[in-house]
Amino acid sequence: MKRLVRFFIALILSIGVYPVVAQNEQNVQSNQSNQNDDQNALRQVVEKNEYGNNWLISLGGNANLLGGEQDGGISMWKRLQFGGGLTVGKWFTSDFGARLQVDGGALRGFNYADDRGGYFVFTNYHHQQNPAYPIGGPFYDPVTGEPNPKYKFVTAKDGTQGIWQDFNYASATIDLMANFTNLMRGHDSGHNPIDVIPFVGLGAIHAFSNNTTTPSFYWFLGKVGVRVNFNINNNWAIYLEPKINITDKEFDGYVGTSSADGVVNLGLGVQYTFNKKFTSMYEVAQLTADEIDRLNKKINDNRYLINNQQDILERQQDLLDRLQKCCDDNKKQVVTQVVESTACLPEYVRFSLDSYKIEPTEQRKIAEVADYLKKNPSSKILIVGYADKNTGNPKYNMNLSKKRVDVVTAQLQNLGINSNRVVSEWKGDKEQPFPQNEWNRVVIMVERK
Repeated sequence: MKRLVRFFIALILSIGVYPVVAQNEQNVQSNQSNQNDDQNALRQVVEKNEYGNNWLISLGGNANLLGGEQDGGISMWKRLQFGGGLTVGKWFTSDFGARLQVDGGALRGFNYADDRGGYFVFTNYHHQQNPAYPIGGPFYDPVTGEPNPKYKFVTAKDGTQGIWQDFNYASATIDLMANFTNLMRGHDSGHNPIDVIPFVGLGAIHAFSNNTTTPSFYWFLGKVGVRVNFNINNNWAIYLEPKINITDKEFDGYVGTSSADGVVNLGLGVQYTFNKKFTSMYEVAQLTADEIDRLNKKINDNRYLINNQQDILERQQDLLDRLQKCCDDNKKQVVTQVVESTACLPEYVRFSLDSYKIEPTEQRKIAEVADYLKKNPSSKILIVGYADKNTGNPKYNMNLSKKRVDVVTAQLQNLGINSNRVVSEWKGDKEQPFPQNEWNRVVIMVERK
């Protein structure tokens, strides 16, 4: 009979104690995984800018103005021509990037039809200097004195006769870009209404021969300009881009006393950015002191479980031995109770000043809460929103705290949590759960049975 009693006691203890040991082993494995996740948290933030992110492409039209030796003799409005440009590039960070830009179109220059006592040289197809007239021959018939029909004659602002130089061009450059808006702010805000982007570039330019005034000509090109993006949303923008291109003085076929020819462009078009997503040191800095403490605590707890796994098993075995001895001695009864630990709730989501946008560093907290609720289908969650008292006013802060609750609730629903499991409240600045003012820009999530 005594042996039978011992058998049933051992069986009951096995049923009660084994889940504790198994749960401890499972917790160790789970905590090891969580520890790796926590240790990778900062790395994930920094490494989030993937290869496929932040590529851009733009297409637009250009107004072109040639700046040659004698072009000032005619109003620039009469010399204005048009073309277009295509740009493909990538932002490596929120502040710096590079791009390939191809431009082209029509240009119009002007030259006097007499030397006016000045230095007057055109170049022929072989880039050899040819005094007195361009590659189309003399301006006037040497016998009759009539204007050469090859040229389009025009009267300059000073009343002197001259000719048009109409030809086409194309250029290609590699440009380095800097986002002046982000550099001045010190970080990327996620969506700037306007981005001011200065750039410099080097490349090549080609003047297509018109067989009259301008030969076929290739040369190096330097470029400087600024693109102003008016951002419609996170991907689409309308841009305005003035820029100056500098190249060799033979570019338009005329060689004067200046050191270079120039082309001024004013571009207008649309830009699309693929997977626009930036991570900066500003976001890393948003890991507040209490969040770092939370990560350290979880790491230390996990280390304790790992280091003491064998000790936990030995304590369970000692409990079995002592219970067995108690039964043998018939001196007392022992009742064991297994208390199963719960997940790390409450949890909180922090927000920037006057913002209800969920920062990347906070997304993981909401994902962890969603995972917990999926594993505990009988649990509900209370979401309470707050705003700090030192900024805004009570009415504004109440509305801001509601918006913060709404975005967290929507994120949980996107992760598969039914709305009937979520209870929402918002307190504005009437209650301040934290002693430090800026910590109260927060949504707190608490489990409700």
